[in-house]
Amino acid sequence: MVRTNHDSFSRIALAALIGLPLALASCKPKEDPQPAPDPAPVAQAPAPVEPARQYPDPPAPGAPTPVQFPDLQKFTLEKNKLQVYVVENHEVPLVSAQIVINAGTMDDPYLAEMTANMLGEGTKKRKKAKIDEEIEYVGGSIGEFASIHSTYVSTRVLKRDLKLALTLIADEVMNPVFPTEALDKLKNQAKTGLKAQKQSADFLADTLFGMVAYPEGHPYGQPPQTEADIDKINQDALKGFHDRFYRSNNAYLILSGDITVAEAEPLVKKTLGAWKAFDKVEDIPKNPLNKFDAAAYKSRMPTKMTVHLVDRPGSAQSEVRVGNLALARKHPDWAKVDVAAQILGGGSTGRLFLDIREERGLTYGIYTQVSSGQAPGTFRIWTKTKTKKTGEMMTAIFEHLDRMHKEDPTETEFHDAVTQIVGAFPLEIETPGQIAGKVRTVLTYGLDEDYFKTYRDKVLAVTREEIKTVAAKYMHPVPVMVIVGKADKVEPQLQEAFKSMGGVDIVHYDIDLKRI
Repeated sequence: MVRTNHDSFSRIALAALIGLPLALASCKPKEDPQPAPDPAPVAQAPAPVEPARQYPDPPAPGAPTPVQFPDLQKFTLEKNKLQVYVVENHEVPLVSAQIVINAGTMDDPYLAEMTANMLGEGTKKRKKAKIDEEIEYVGGSIGEFASIHSTYVSTRVLKRDLKLALTLIADEVMNPVFPTEALDKLKNQAKTGLKAQKQSADFLADTLFGMVAYPEGHPYGQPPQTEADIDKINQDALKGFHDRFYRSNNAYLILSGDITVAEAEPLVKKTLGAWKAFDKVEDIPKNPLNKFDAAAYKSRMPTKMTVHLVDRPGSAQSEVRVGNLALARKHPDWAKVDVAAQILGGGSTGRLFLDIREERGLTYGIYTQVSSGQAPGTFRIWTKTKTKKTGEMMTAIFEHLDRMHKEDPTETEFHDAVTQIVGAFPLEIETPGQIAGKVRTVLTYGLDEDYFKTYRDKVLAVTREEIKTVAAKYMHPVPVMVIVGKADKVEPQLQEAFKSMGGVDIVHYDIDLKRI
């Protein structure tokens, strides 16, 4: 039985009866309220004005952090004359190793790259799958690369696995078999790559720039590859290239990281001691750059304003290159040119970027580059712009070249350029692989072995007053000019833009970079 409190029940009932009329009233339709009359205007005090925000200037950069490039030690295997360079860095138990062969695309633009790509496709002792399995099992890596001057096979492993890694890369360079099935696959990939290159305005502009800037037949100015060139590559050609260049006294080994010379010698002897050498030094292939002397380079200097124009009707914009032959990497003026190029177009603080992009809005990005070479490399400005702005872009570029020739940089420009170069250097030598790359730079370009020990001192020794002189010497007033874009839209703009400079000749090309 449920008990009920009578008094509570009565109070609830009474409250319900009282609230009923209110609830019913709330159910009536509401009438639209009449708008209230506008209030009389009241004088208001002016809103307080917030003071403009004050942004403090960023702190000035401090003095460069001391960076000590490691000592470069070396030894040579007595039997086969393989030179070995050791750079110690014991911070972490990693070692980077690079076998470098003095053979690159300058020796053969087609066979050098394909030979390098085929090194990891199998050897007399191991199939590709076995090589991949062994290096992956220890968490390491192997890569094969062909550059202009050299071919190198690199690996990075824990110190405890260095013997295995050296065994694998030694096997690749000493005993490749160039399997036909893998070669056919790589040739098909190369042909696909050719089609992509023709669609790339960047590739067309850079390739034609090299072809025009260098003497005909020069390794730095090679024409684009064709399918016929790829079809000529076969197993016998690869074996012939390998036999011609891949010898121990035409190569060297770089070991960088947690390794000492005492530890390296027995490992190298065991893994690379059987590599065959050329019997005589005279048998080592000659550098193909030796065929070109100063007169050959001088003959390519333009004497009249000439634009080499690639007609690419589908282009939405014009790809632009402006520059000239400059200096070899080992030239003593290199640091000065590096600073001058940084001031002109070394990034978002360069003159070209600040004016042509930020002020004039002619491009998304515009930069300078000084290319490294055993022979003279190039200075170039590279950018892209809307088709209808091509003439304005060329005018703006020449204004800045003229300014580099006539005006000293400001103190701020000079200081920022030097600080940027010097400040970036420590980031370039953080890992054993980066340090090995710097050693390869030293050996490739014939630099002093202590070059990177004093690199920042060389940059800091450049003076502001030298920049104008260096610019006049290495940034020519009559440069090589290449444009890739809609020829019928671009040519009238060029004629107008160069009218005040005595006119311009236009040389036309198709997308195969053949003159038309």
